[in-house]
Amino acid sequence: MRVKEFLGRALHIDDMINSEMAELDSLRRLSMNIGGSRLDEKVTHSAPSEAPFAKWVERIVDKEKEVNEKIDRLVAIKMEISEFIDKVQNARWQRLLRTRYVMCKSWPDVAVEMNCGLSTVFRLHKKILQNLEKKSK
Repeated sequence: MRVKEFLGRALHIDDMINSEMAELDSLRRLSMNIGGSRLDEKVTHSAPSEAPFAKWVERIVDKEKEVNEKIDRLVAIKMEISEFIDKVQNARWQRLLRTRYVMCKSWPDVAVEMNCGLSTVFRLHKKILQNLEKKSK
């Protein structure tokens, strides 16, 4: 696996988690909605077998389990990436790599964090990856 792919694994999982958290939020909102009555339904005298929100609660619990498993995986990958970054000798390079690949910040946020321009960040990132690729061979 190339260095860039190795480092980028956390970004992909972080994006998936954010998407699933939005889906979970949507499920929670749906579970709070009260279903209206339909006038064309026939009235029966039997009580409903389960509360109307029960199906939503079940879906929410399943989705929360799924998200928690991904978060556990993300933490493990971030620790692996962080250990790799710790081996980089240049502190400025470490800072850039950690900000992008462990903290999962966008490139503009990395530039602000590094107190330099976006093009400088891209140039430095390319140099870092080239250097790390040479060392990994």
